[in-house]
Amino acid sequence: MKVEVFRVSNDVMKNQCYLIHHQGSGILIDPAWDYELIDGYLSEHKIVLKGVMLTHSHKDHVNLAGKFTREYGVPVYMSAVEVERYDFSCLNLVQLAHLSKVVVGDFEIIALLTPGHSAGSMCYLVNGHCFTGDTIFIEGVGSCSETDVDDLYDSVQYVKKQLSKNTLIWPGHSFGMAPGMEMGYLLDNNLYFQLDERDLFRNFRLRKNRPDPLVFY
Repeated sequence: MKVEVFRVSNDVMKNQCYLIHHQGSGILIDPAWDYELIDGYLSEHKIVLKGVMLTHSHKDHVNLAGKFTREYGVPVYMSAVEVERYDFSCLNLVQLAHLSKVVVGDFEIIALLTPGHSAGSMCYLVNGHCFTGDTIFIEGVGSCSETDVDDLYDSVQYVKKQLSKNTLIWPGHSFGMAPGMEMGYLLDNNLYFQLDERDLFRNFRLRKNRPDPLVFY
């Protein structure tokens, strides 16, 4: 399995969306902003798109989901919690529960419900790779409200227990480090993975003197 990283942006947000592919079939994860770039790669490399996985419903992660499903007729996957909470709609939408296993093309995908950044955020585990959206970054964790910080804490603790140290982490944004680092690196270097006590995690995540709110650490 290969992972292609597309670094895309609008005037404000800079995102990483992903294409995983194997033997000519592929899946997009959180496609946004630059349809021509992503579609051109599919065409150039003769990759048949089999589906679109969405980690959550924020615009910078779903911006092109509708266009790709209209053009290619493929299913779009999102957590049922996210769909219901934010009234998300999309052609060919398939709703997933926690620990759902779906086969899309050549890939078996395990969906992990990881709320906090949004109510129904999901991480997708595929062949030793985990696509974390805005739940977990290499450098930190996603933004959250005061009412959601406990959910984010629980999600980080859950991921710590579920993923092996050699699982590769592919987040929706980067703030200096390249995506695709091993989970072991995060355990050693991401401060949020070292804050085992709920109150310490909560207080640090909600601290008032953190950097620009678009820098999530």
